[in-house]
Amino acid sequence: MAARAIVASCALLAFAGVAYAQDAVVIVDVSNRTLPNQATNGAHRNHGTHGAHTTGTHANIASLDDCQSIVTQLELAKEEALLLYTDFASRAGNDLKTFLKNITGYADGIIQNVNDEPPLDDVDECWVKFQYRVKKVEHDAQRAAMFSGDSHHKFLLGHMIVFRMHLNKSEDYLKRCDKATRGCGLSCETTPRVRRWRRLALDEIHRVREDMPFTRRSYRDLVSHARRKLNHLKKQIIVRSRDAMEDYKYCINRRRLR
Repeated sequence: MAARAIVASCALLAFAGVAYAQDAVVIVDVSNRTLPNQATNGAHRNHGTHGAHTTGTHANIASLDDCQSIVTQLELAKEEALLLYTDFASRAGNDLKTFLKNITGYADGIIQNVNDEPPLDDVDECWVKFQYRVKKVEHDAQRAAMFSGDSHHKFLLGHMIVFRMHLNKSEDYLKRCDKATRGCGLSCETTPRVRRWRRLALDEIHRVREDMPFTRRSYRDLVSHARRKLNHLKKQIIVRSRDAMEDYKYCINRRRLR
């Protein structure tokens, strides 16, 4: 639990840092786009470097001499990270939406179902106090649910922001490669600088893929915690409404005995 708390805190710090650097506007680019001239240049490079030497470090993903393959892996990593985020964010959002839908109008329903006869006027002390307490129960539950949903969504988004930071770094390395090799031909493809940039791009993709299982578990824990919070709010609503009803009946009975 301590390790998860530390990672979650780091995710929120990363989220805050990115938001501050971009004037508090965080844009998650989820478009399925490729780098300029990568597709065309990559095809020529693949044809010209057929049979070239490949490194064994990242042979399971792509060759350092095959830029188009790295671009493909980058786009796949983007799609997987986005799908993971949207899946669990939609679950939490649906739970919150259902809760708010059920709680809306709760106070009016309780007031209408009061067994005792309504007071003769709307300024009755017992009746006014009962209405206030029941409506406050509904209002407090809505605020608590919205706050909980917003907090859990920030944690979900924090993990997504960390993924995007690594993927953006990978994309930046590939852009450097494209700029360095544009119009240069085969002689620039195997230079140490270009190969280093491609290796770093693959390292960033590797890091995202290695973190996905842990992020999936974290997302699942966050959604489960959000549901437990909503269930706790439901229990609080029932208890507070019952107390308000009992106090109202006690107030009515005491007034009748006068």
